[in-house]
Amino acid sequence: LTYFQVYGKAEAIRILFDHAKVDYEDNRVTGDVWKEFKASDKCPIGQVPVLEKDGKILTQSNAILRYVGSEYGYYPEDAELRYRADELVDLTDDFKGPVGKNHFGSASPEEKSEEWKGLLENHYTKFFTFFEGKLKENSSQDFIVGDTYTIADFSLLAAYGSVINHPLRKEDTFKVLDNYPVLKEYFALRWAAQKDYFDNRDECSI
Repeated sequence: LTYFQVYGKAEAIRILFDHAKVDYEDNRVTGDVWKEFKASDKCPIGQVPVLEKDGKILTQSNAILRYVGSEYGYYPEDAELRYRADELVDLTDDFKGPVGKNHFGSASPEEKSEEWKGLLENHYTKFFTFFEGKLKENSSQDFIVGDTYTIADFSLLAAYGSVINHPLRKEDTFKVLDNYPVLKEYFALRWAAQKDYFDNRDECSI
């Protein structure tokens, strides 16, 4: 699995692999190594993540997540449950996007700080409300879709570790999360279930 030295679009796949106890190479590229990889036949569309498996090159993060989810039993067979898992994966991407833009964007520190306040007041509350609502509607509050792990759980865990429970953000984000006790408990439960992974993974900015 090749990606940059950030959590980003590969982290849900890494978390899934950890839970499934998959032995894989976590190839993180930077600088000249990335330039060489990008120009190679292992990066056909010039983007990462890329998963090389059984001689095949797989691209696009959510397509890879669904593929490995199917292979290791995390992508539901039931059509409605598949839809719900896909919906939450896509929604989680929508949640993370503006936070990443705030972190990596070219705005001044003052502008970023003001934008961050707006994200906490509006963006985080909007998505926390949606996620908690989905948990309350689900048959179990231990998982986000159905009664067992799906790709949606790994996608949400990746977001939690990147833009919620992260040393750079948690002082602010937990003040918002405290208003969503069902969601907070869900995150704590799923995080604890893979504590070894999160305790030992490389520290990244987002």
